Amino acid sequence: MKKILVLVLLLISFASFQVTYASSTGIVGPDVIHKEANKILTTSDILSMYQSSLGGITIQQDGYTGYGNILGSYYIMLYASDGTLTETKEIEVRVISTLGDVQAVSDLKNIHVTTEQSLTPSEIVYVLEKTGYVEITATTQMVILNNAYTGNEETPGTYLFEFRLVNAAGLDQIYLAQIIVKDAADDFVPDVIFEAPPSVVSSVLRGGWILLQYVIAIIFAYFIIKFIKKHKRGGTV
Repeated sequence: MKKILVLVLLLISFASFQVTYASSTGIVGPDVIHKEANKILTTSDILSMYQSSLGGITIQQDGYTGYGNILGSYYIMLYASDGTLTETKEIEVRVISTLGDVQAVSDLKNIHVTTEQSLTPSEIVYVLEKTGYVEITATTQMVILNNAYTGNEETPGTYLFEFRLVNAAGLDQIYLAQIIVKDAADDFVPDVIFEAPPSVVSSVLRGGWILLQYVIAIIFAYFIIKFIKKHKRGGTV
């Protein structure tokens, strides 16, 4: 009996040192993030969109870095732990060609901007069209039901934008979106912006354009000199 009791105590002690993996519900944040190919969205920006009751969130697997300027879908595995419980969450980053003057869009409908960016109601809806949240046609009309964002473009916070769309095809639907405004001072401010070196083709074209300008100048000068000489001869007659 004592041996069984000791064995049970050992099992309990061993179990207490095991890391328990919980479901991904412990990491709160978007499942999908849209970003524009030529806009900067760092992994730090992405991590700032998430919270966990277990504390800080880190990246366990990163399939996004290095591909943020290439169209496609890339996956990141988020990880959070308090030493006992461990949470993981896989998210998708979709890189598209155009999105608008925004930092990113989460879960198709929540727009992330800075205090230096400003969107009109129509621009908001066009951004949501890029993510596929709404569809705009030639007959689409909008009624704004709630707009807490306009007037607060320079104030950090989260603002509701509610609107109704109708069109000739019979659509009549209410949509809800959030505009998350972040202080631009928190953004990465570069000291130097590097430009890509000119390609061989552009260098050749530039050289050809300069040469053509010289040729045109020489031809123009030739005809000016010829014209002056002709008039001088005419004046001596």
